[in-house]
Amino acid sequence: MLVVQHPATAIPVTRAGRSAFDIKVIRPYFGAVMVRIRGALDEESASQLEAVLATWAHRKFPVLVLDLSEVDLLDAAGLAALVDIHVRTQREVTTLRVVTGDNRVVRRALADSGLDHALNVSPLPAGWERATEIPD
Repeated sequence: MLVVQHPATAIPVTRAGRSAFDIKVIRPYFGAVMVRIRGALDEESASQLEAVLATWAHRKFPVLVLDLSEVDLLDAAGLAALVDIHVRTQREVTTLRVVTGDNRVVRRALADSGLDHALNVSPLPAGWERATEIPD
């Protein structure tokens, strides 16, 4: 279930047996946008992630950071969504950074699929930890 709210707010989705899934859009002072994802990035949530990103596509940010450090499941549908996002950012001449932190689940899924070499996997850029939500 997708709850339509202002893009700066989290979109929680609770599913039985799994942690709550939410997406938070953050725009720090770099003129870029960060999308923090928490929970399972699977078939159901991947479409929600793409819908949230479509909301921001017209703004043409030079950098898109996907923070996957709190993702606890990344399946084939989630990996396919990452590939789609990668293709879109290349087409739009946007830099995509994928932040994994110390998340072994995400790092293993990216390594097993070979996407760790195709995607720009990086530590969190300096200053982003102080990022605040986009004001209303």
